Amino acid sequence: MKQIIVFILPLLLMSGCMSSAEPMESEEPYEPQVVQEVYDNHSHQFWNVNPMSIANNSIIEFNGSGDLYFTLELTAAFHDPLLWERGDVNYTLIYDNETVWSVQDNASITDYTFNMTNVTGNISVQIRASGSDNPTDMNPGDFFIAKARFDLIR
Repeated sequence: MKQIIVFILPLLLMSGCMSSAEPMESEEPYEPQVVQEVYDNHSHQFWNVNPMSIANNSIIEFNGSGDLYFTLELTAAFHDPLLWERGDVNYTLIYDNETVWSVQDNASITDYTFNMTNVTGNISVQIRASGSDNPTDMNPGDFFIAKARFDLIR
């Protein structure tokens, strides 16, 4: 019995020093991934003397759900005519039949950003512009260029 105690006693004393648990590996932090990216570009230049308007409706379809990151580079140049109001461009995002973001511009180069969470389904893009051209000057006719990027991230 004495021999067993001599053997068990050091085991009991050293049991706190020995650990069966392996060191835990640190988990890498979650990094969102772009699951879909869509580019939607539109432009128009007015060549007519009298004011005219154009409109466009696009549907951006997403395969799944996630957070939406939207960037828009909008370039607009509309002159001041003598007989009517200055033209402009209106860029609008519609989600679930509600306007979630809109901008109207008539003379600039501007970058815009917009973010939405928990987007499921489609986004509608509506663009409306009115403008004209003045053939008596050397300037180009009214125009806009809209370069949009939609990133769906999970």
